[in-house]
Amino acid sequence: MSVVKIQNKKALEQLQAKLTLRLGRKPTQIEILDYCLILANDNFEKLVELVSNMPVLSLEKSGQIIEARNKLKNVIYDEEATFTCRDDKDIYTK
Repeated sequence: MSVVKIQNKKALEQLQAKLTLRLGRKPTQIEILDYCLILANDNFEKLVELVSNMPVLSLEKSGQIIEARNKLKNVIYDEEATFTCRDDKDIYTK
């Protein structure tokens, strides 16, 4: 058995609470995840639609970001700066 870390543990706990109220018993988080996988497989196109909105950081793109950062390594950091570059959005947003 392997360990899986979940970023949105609170959402899993909320789903568990809703299911507990509806079912009258508390399903385990493993059970919930197993059923979520079944649901995802049954609704694969919807899953693709959701996942396609996630940013992708390829090796090429990360190399470009590192190269751009290295060009600016002598620039003093401005804590009040706003970022408009797509690369910054990919890095700093979920």
